[in-house]
Amino acid sequence: MDAFRDALAARLANPPRALPVAAAWRGVVIVAGGDLYVRLAWHLITCLRGLGCQLPIEVWTLGDSEMTPEMRGLLEERPSVRVVAADAFCAAHGLRLPQSGWELKAFALRHSSFAEVLLLDADNCPVVDPTPLFNVIDFMATGAIFWPDLPPHRDRAEWVPEAAWRNVGLEPRPARPFESGQILVSRFKHLAALDVALLLNEWSDYVYQWVYGDKDTFLLAWHLVGKRFAMPARNPRWVAPAIHQFGLDGELLFQHACGGKAEIADGTMIPSIINRRFIADAAADLAARWSGM
Repeated sequence: MDAFRDALAARLANPPRALPVAAAWRGVVIVAGGDLYVRLAWHLITCLRGLGCQLPIEVWTLGDSEMTPEMRGLLEERPSVRVVAADAFCAAHGLRLPQSGWELKAFALRHSSFAEVLLLDADNCPVVDPTPLFNVIDFMATGAIFWPDLPPHRDRAEWVPEAAWRNVGLEPRPARPFESGQILVSRFKHLAALDVALLLNEWSDYVYQWVYGDKDTFLLAWHLVGKRFAMPARNPRWVAPAIHQFGLDGELLFQHACGGKAEIADGTMIPSIINRRFIADAAADLAARWSGM
């Protein structure tokens, strides 16, 4: 598509010049909207704080249609948590509103007020406090850590087919696909790559024909701008209902419970989740404060 290629070429030729003033150097970004994902975000915040993580948190949502003022107020009563409505943000800055949660992840990373960001999917269940990841030597050297994905579903031969590379103007190459339930990135070092990833997601009707959602738009963007990143050598594993992701030292860091959303939201204990105590605690705490959307 000529219009897409022209837009991509223009974005690559005009990278952002400087990082806007950051509200905090390091922080966590969560994307959430709708009853289910708001409950998941509440659980994730409970888990992070219970593990000792004191990093400031931004919860990004598309707007009031996805999160009522009551729920926004409850989230912002929690220490160092701020809700950002993308529709209001776009109106204030003259930007295009993302069309889906997948698109919003790239948008939130690009426009977060943190200089260094840990993006976590709302259904992620950290095993340990992730704060030390910001001090890992490989992150300090490259400014980005991505985690690899599981093998593709049976209806896909590969996550990143040759067409994905060729349609962004790159030669196909061997590369481990990304799993975007957790991303650690320095916006200070990689704003240009995040800008390209955002464009790929803005063209989601076209780009998502070759890749599965947002996850490998980051892979393509980093290759397009020629930037380095770190990735754990250990492959993830599936232990229902979660993808287990490991650190650069091989230790388990995250259980991305993409198959356990309803159970976590309802407060149902999941035996395979290591920090399952937070599931019931978060649901009970929220039920005492909020009746739902």
